[in-house]
Amino acid sequence: MEDTRHTGFTLLELLVTLALVGLLTSLAVPAMGRLLDTARLRSATEAFYQELQQARNHALTHQKSVYFSLSVAADQWCYGWSELAACDCKADDSEAAACLTGSDIQQRIHRRLSTDFPSVELNTTRRSALRSLHFSSVRGTASADSFVLRNDTGELHVIISPLGRVRICSTDGRGYPAC
Repeated sequence: MEDTRHTGFTLLELLVTLALVGLLTSLAVPAMGRLLDTARLRSATEAFYQELQQARNHALTHQKSVYFSLSVAADQWCYGWSELAACDCKADDSEAAACLTGSDIQQRIHRRLSTDFPSVELNTTRRSALRSLHFSSVRGTASADSFVLRNDTGELHVIISPLGRVRICSTDGRGYPAC
């Protein structure tokens, strides 16, 4: 007797499987977009927070005043820090106003541009396109300020106290302490 069983899928089974895969994909794509936007916002906020912390620590460690500059235009922003009061985050490495630290032999640039974090806006609480913070070399104190990073998924605040302490808070309480 011959074995008449056939292995494989029928056309109907294949079409049902493809329809289910298409349905699940159409549901997953928007959720993945929101997940990426949330990750971009958190990444931009953490990077901003780390640069502020690093600027304060540099002031305390090297006993030199540190200036944190911020430029916010309509759709572009940048920030950087240096031991020079005239630090310009838009300046290239070779320019005199670049946000650099270290000796002539070994210099390090400290700046971030909005292109590093697509779809994330950085706003200040004050109406000024150019901002500057000063971290004191004696106690690490700073001029108090607050910044807001936002995109379509939410907003996060970075707050600098007069003592120079930096913290992140959230208006919706997701992942960070409430503001």
